[in-house]
Amino acid sequence: MLSLQPQTARGHEEPFAIQFSVFLANRVGQLGELLSVLARNNIGVYGISIVDSTDWAVIRMVLSDPNKAREVLNPCYPYTEKPVLLVCLDDEQSLSRMFAALTSAELNVNVAYPLTIRHEDCPVVVLCVEERVVATQVLTNHRFTLVGEEDLQ
Repeated sequence: MLSLQPQTARGHEEPFAIQFSVFLANRVGQLGELLSVLARNNIGVYGISIVDSTDWAVIRMVLSDPNKAREVLNPCYPYTEKPVLLVCLDDEQSLSRMFAALTSAELNVNVAYPLTIRHEDCPVVVLCVEERVVATQVLTNHRFTLVGEEDLQ
């Protein structure tokens, strides 16, 4: 029986990044202020997703320095954090194949959005899934490359 080694950027068994979900009042200028605070503290925004409602917006982000981000966000912004998977898409069919693989394993994707940077010239998508370890196994068995936040530096 052929054994497949997990295909990750650095041979990780379970590479991941931290997603910060920042809660902002849904008012003009709030997002710009948050991004300015991050920029002033040399924290890069690698990926961002915005979901708004009438009163509040949830800003989901993968940031360049999670430890520094915690220091900056803690006193000023309510937020949560969660580990997410970063999956490289190496061709036009990768997105479809990725979701087909996850669906075949009956894994639900809660959130997906692209990073604003590439890894080794491949686009990268952020995935927030309920069963991260199982999703990692499924994706690596289907020959997807997963990267961790240290691979993005």
